[in-house]
Amino acid sequence: MSSWRGSWAMAQITGVVFSTLVWVVVAGLSIPALALVLAAGVAAIAARNTRAMLWWRFGATRAHDYQRDAMLAAIVPIASLRGRHQPTIWIGRRLDGANAVMPTRTDLVISLEFVSQVVGGQLTDRQVSAIVRRALGCHEVHGSSLVNAMDAYSLPWRLVRILTSAASQVSDHKPILKVSWEIRWVVFGAAAVDSYRNGRWAALIGVILIAVLSWSTGYFQNRWLRTLQHLGDQPTLSVDFDEVSPTLSAHSRLTPSVQARRTP
Repeated sequence: MSSWRGSWAMAQITGVVFSTLVWVVVAGLSIPALALVLAAGVAAIAARNTRAMLWWRFGATRAHDYQRDAMLAAIVPIASLRGRHQPTIWIGRRLDGANAVMPTRTDLVISLEFVSQVVGGQLTDRQVSAIVRRALGCHEVHGSSLVNAMDAYSLPWRLVRILTSAASQVSDHKPILKVSWEIRWVVFGAAAVDSYRNGRWAALIGVILIAVLSWSTGYFQNRWLRTLQHLGDQPTLSVDFDEVSPTLSAHSRLTPSVQARRTP
């Protein structure tokens, strides 16, 4: 298992545990329903790079002609070289903070902010190419059948993440919600002590598991994001960083390892 797969696997622990509990409940309620979900998951993996599944994965829609032409002009400045073997340009609305993602070598999904900057001439061709090259560096992850199979299996957890993401936007303006999350250790501690004193061992194990996951989920997710950034950094090491570094620093968050390589 390569280094990125190990980091990725650790970040999937919470999703696997939560989704497994959901599927166990579904199986208990209806075996045919579970079989139907399984068949849908297999179909989703097989069709993961179709128009419908790109919309599901990234909120992707086909770019308008002027958006496509602006991107291709930035990636391939020489007009005579454009045309064949150029990627299909998609506009994605769910890229988790990234500017560009390449689920395949022939599909480029870019954020609305990124395409607006390209169309508005705020980025040079070299800067655009460097950012796209970072997306190409992560192609192996987004195109992996294993990664997509796990995404399909962890559908219940993905739905929870969508809801928590919406809730977190509200909590940014409600300090009391942040405080309630920070004092969760007091709640976990009180629940663990109460379960131990009353001999409720199953409840004690559950409290400990939830407490551990409440910490490890964020830790391993951040570790995976750093690994993903490092994968994207590799193809950009040959780029002239004196010209592209301001944009990469602002839009791609170069990792310390790459920053160190730029130091004389």
